[in-house]
Amino acid sequence: MTPFLELELAALDFETTGLSAARGDRVIEVAVVRGRPGREPQLWHTLIDPGRRVGATHIHGITDAMLAGRPGFSEVLDELERQLAGAVLIAHNAAFDLSFLEMEYARVGRVAPAPPVVDTLGLARRVLAIGDHRLATLCRRFDLKRQQAHRALDDARATWELVQALAAVADPSATAPLEAIQQLCRRRTPAEHNAVLARLECSRTGRVSLLVDYVSGDFPDRPATRRLITVQRVTRSAVAAWCHLRDADRTFRVDRLRIVSEEPTPPREG
Repeated sequence: MTPFLELELAALDFETTGLSAARGDRVIEVAVVRGRPGREPQLWHTLIDPGRRVGATHIHGITDAMLAGRPGFSEVLDELERQLAGAVLIAHNAAFDLSFLEMEYARVGRVAPAPPVVDTLGLARRVLAIGDHRLATLCRRFDLKRQQAHRALDDARATWELVQALAAVADPSATAPLEAIQQLCRRRTPAEHNAVLARLECSRTGRVSLLVDYVSGDFPDRPATRRLITVQRVTRSAVAAWCHLRDADRTFRVDRLRIVSEEPTPPREG
């Protein structure tokens, strides 16, 4: 299976007249940054006449005058579709951009494409032990340069670079397939959290060690570390275990821990 970081990635970003496609807000700028990691990506963007007042100039700096004479969304739709075709769609808070994509397609009587999606907001929430996951905060954390925040092209370029940085934290071996990265983008449901707790408790009672990937709260920028643990006690939020990597007792937050496999418990030295 092809690793995620060897796939064609297309970062999409919209600037809009407001925050709700359902309430009639429209797209006024779109950008796609597309390419394979490790290579210089292709850049495409355009301003769009929404057929109404901009209304949110204080956020993105786009004025009604800047949009006069620009194409409508229907006129750029075919090119946008070509830009996204065959690639994994990347977006920060993907639900927002997808809602506008679907709305603009519906306005012209067409069905929006449904490519595989990776949401950098969801991925950051899972693999970084920080409380602020805004694009600006994450760009500072990974030293990603932006010329003009809240403009589609710069935000799309930042998102394209950010997903690679986050994937490297989540998967230091760079071998994880798309499906594994997509799973990390989702917050665990209560059922999924309970399933992890059950596996931890089963390993404790069965005296079987677990190989896990763990993101440290002390070093959230560093890649997840793979370590062998022998579980000693499990609560809803934390697991106390002997860490064979550190050769010491450690406590791990369950939401930062991903179980890789069960392993025989090696004898302790000393």
